[in-house]
Amino acid sequence: MRRGARAAVCAAALSLAACGSSGPPGDLSPPDLFQWAHDEFDAGEYRRAADGFLAFMIRDPLNPLADSAQYLAAEGHLRAGNELDAVEEFRRMATGRPNSPLADDAQLGLCRAYLAASPKVSLSQEFTRRALEECGRLLQFFPTTPFREEAERLMAEARAKLARKSYEIGTYYQDRLRLPESAIVYFELSLAEEPSADFLPDLLWRLYQVYRSVGYENEAGSIRERLLAEFPDSEEARNAAAEEDPTGNAATLR
Repeated sequence: MRRGARAAVCAAALSLAACGSSGPPGDLSPPDLFQWAHDEFDAGEYRRAADGFLAFMIRDPLNPLADSAQYLAAEGHLRAGNELDAVEEFRRMATGRPNSPLADDAQLGLCRAYLAASPKVSLSQEFTRRALEECGRLLQFFPTTPFREEAERLMAEARAKLARKSYEIGTYYQDRLRLPESAIVYFELSLAEEPSADFLPDLLWRLYQVYRSVGYENEAGSIRERLLAEFPDSEEARNAAAEEDPTGNAATLR
């Protein structure tokens, strides 16, 4: 029993030592520590690099390389798949160093990290909404940023994901619960969030159907016309064209 206990203690000690050795060396000067972290980053050891950059900042917070270390620590966490750690580090950079040349990089990183942390559509999309907000802040506070195009692309991706979430909730109300009024709320929300083209024809067709089911003939007619105009070759447009226009206009497949 004693030998077994002693072996377990030794194994635990070796494990702790191994864990400790994986972090940044404790005997490096700040410039050498920064270089060590940078080498780890270049080698794809992103978590170790992030730890090294953060250790560098603790040892020499006024170093001219502190901004770069803060940004690279955040980027390292993001590339390592630690999105929420990346969020915290990018936020520290964006809010704590607003005059840094890397401040807009960090603000974009905050948007990227939230979107990377966003789960599949069936789950809560709070992080997707936060990504949209943070990209919006980038464009608001850094109007001349060279990252405008990338921020707009990320915002479109976030909106499409939110639109898909609202669309799926709407289909649940329409198909499973048979509550057309509730389906309308979510379908209209999805439409306002700029859905992607892969499900937009079905969204328009479903919205047309629920509008008609509750007697909103003008709204149904407007949606029908949009479906026929924008997706004339789709099955949904053919279905709509086969039905009488609720507003009394002739079908116009283009």
